[in-house]
Amino acid sequence: MVENSVPKEIAEKLGEALMEGDQVTAMAVTEEALVTKVDPLALIQQVIVPSLTEVGRRFEELEIFLPELMAAGEAGNACSQIIEAALVKAGGAVETKGVIVIGTVKSDIHDIGKNIVGSLFKAHGFKVVDLGKDVDAAAFIDAAETNRADLIAASALMSITRAGCREVADLLRELNLSGKYLFIVGGGSVDQNYADEIGANGYAQTASGAVELVKTLLKV
Repeated sequence: MVENSVPKEIAEKLGEALMEGDQVTAMAVTEEALVTKVDPLALIQQVIVPSLTEVGRRFEELEIFLPELMAAGEAGNACSQIIEAALVKAGGAVETKGVIVIGTVKSDIHDIGKNIVGSLFKAHGFKVVDLGKDVDAAAFIDAAETNRADLIAASALMSITRAGCREVADLLRELNLSGKYLFIVGGGSVDQNYADEIGANGYAQTASGAVELVKTLLKV
């Protein structure tokens, strides 16, 4: 029988490992939990999501720094992959809240922030199609069409590359797809005024803010 509530000992061990960015321990505890028939979806919703959300809060409050944030995100991703594989093997699937295409715009090779946001999207139950960095506007659209996406998220760190966000917004309108896909932007060179200027559906300054923005836009 599958346990719907995560046992306290497992929840504490997994939560601590995630907060410390201890990927090896986090994966081992996840596998142990699955062997003992803990509900895999409960692991995600009751432990992984709250832990990564807390890590994000600590980062935004300057209680921890970027290396710790990235380590926690990588550990969370590794655990999620184990859980997804177990569900597929059992003939099930992870129910997704929506499909997000994400990438850093053309000529911008910075992807740390984008990677963090992508990790949090995954942890919160979204399917993420990560196009990487230096992504042409048309590639965002093609990926959205191919993957039946709900939303496109574009990041630009440098002021000289943020025009790539406008190119995506313009192309969506040119192809009459602005009503089909929601479009949000983020990154160091972007702010709410720029998002409004190019006609994006939203902007978030932080990774956790991006998650809340997407939840609001997709009504999930």
